[in-house]
Amino acid sequence: ITGSSGKTTTTALVGRMLEKAGYRTWVGGNIGQPLIGHLTDIRPEDKVLMELSSFQLEFFAPWPGVCSGGFSPFAFTGRGWSPPIAAILNITPNHLDRHPTMGAYIEAKVNILRYQGPGDVAVLGYDNPITANLESRISRLGPRTVLGFSLRTEVEQGAFVRGGEVVLRSRGEEWQICAVADIKLLGQHNVENVLAACVIAGAAGADPQSMAQVATTFAGVEHRLEFVRTLRGVHYYNDSIATSPERTVAALRSFEEPIVLLAGGRDKHLPWEEMAQLTLRKVRHLVLFGEAVPTIERAIRNAQRTMRDTRLVIHRCSTLEEAVEVAARNAQAGDVILLAPGGTSFDAFRDFVERGERFRELVEAL
Repeated sequence: ITGSSGKTTTTALVGRMLEKAGYRTWVGGNIGQPLIGHLTDIRPEDKVLMELSSFQLEFFAPWPGVCSGGFSPFAFTGRGWSPPIAAILNITPNHLDRHPTMGAYIEAKVNILRYQGPGDVAVLGYDNPITANLESRISRLGPRTVLGFSLRTEVEQGAFVRGGEVVLRSRGEEWQICAVADIKLLGQHNVENVLAACVIAGAAGADPQSMAQVATTFAGVEHRLEFVRTLRGVHYYNDSIATSPERTVAALRSFEEPIVLLAGGRDKHLPWEEMAQLTLRKVRHLVLFGEAVPTIERAIRNAQRTMRDTRLVIHRCSTLEEAVEVAARNAQAGDVILLAPGGTSFDAFRDFVERGERFRELVEAL
């Protein structure tokens, strides 16, 4: 499973669905234990599920020129490798501080299904223009089954929403999985993740009942719209995984309540315009911290020129510690204080996990 966003949550959902269906399941890649230490324990009938980033997928190609990170381990085979079930959830600008161009980033993602053969399954997100357009391209790479998922339209084979219900369609049959309102995860982007998980888990052998049980009970993964606590009527959420402006947008869209947003970190040279416009519509106080403060504030000021009657108050902080203190001081009962930085954590932390854990510590200490 790969994609610019939603990989970890979707992978966790699929893993739970397969386990609920009775399969011995191994989950690895960017989450969980490295699977290389369990190779002797994995049986032929087990399900092995991996979340893969572009940093890993660029090495699936047999030629080193595709690999900005170094020499491909497939260089001596003369051919690449792709898993028999491969999903690309979405592709949006990301990691352009590593990949030389957006095209190189896309090509790294495409490696997950580039080398599939007859009988293999490709899963694509149809609401994302880049992944939707991949279907015609991969058909030229060789025969395989293509499944899709969409919040907006019914798909021929895959998962979609109809009448407020998650529907899975395969080979002319349909199953109603659950009501969208019963999905425990917050946000429309997580409804998409559930749709994707149902398609992938179904292709791997999970039954609809197992899908429904997981979709309606799974509470999420740490640092992904994670509820921390309510204090004096203010609700604190940790979305430290939001390391791109697009992920901040998804987090903001998950709440109807007034928001105090903590944003910042290190910029990855991605566009901030959409995040800035949505911030002006949904956020009361914007608390900026870290290296990206000038970049984000510039995007906000530019957006303010085209929007009238914006009541946003901007606060500038040097550290996350200061940002949490300022956010708590300015929040009112009924507000959501949301850590969804939009930038990476590398200006002050080892990774987004350390940043999220520090945020939780600070909130619990209030």
